Amino acid sequence: MANPLLDAEDARERLEAWQANAVRRAADTQAASAGLRALRVTASDAHGIVEVTVDSTGAMADVRLSARVQRVSLEQTQQAIMGAYRNARVKLAEAAAEVVRETVGADSATGRALLAGFRTADTEDEEGRY
Repeated sequence: MANPLLDAEDARERLEAWQANAVRRAADTQAASAGLRALRVTASDAHGIVEVTVDSTGAMADVRLSARVQRVSLEQTQQAIMGAYRNARVKLAEAAAEVVRETVGADSATGRALLAGFRTADTEDEEGRY
């Protein structure tokens, strides 16, 4: 019985399969990276007073105040802004997880590494939305 490790044809086929897998994984990783960079999400506070948009880095890109802001205190407005911001970051993490699931897989080492940057205290909160 021949040793499959010494069979040139088998070795070539394994090498080609490995190369094809590497090319596919690289393309999937590039697609995940592009999808993550394109993310931009918007969320509101629990009372609909404020709407915050964050970019793919989690940085605040826009804030919109509803007319209701005129009827609440400054403290409530501040809380609404922070709540909307936290909700937007949670929503961003959820959108990022979806992108990674659809491209490289959330359980892959690449997927876990990509998603690590989207985990914050906001996304780990057990109570969910603010």
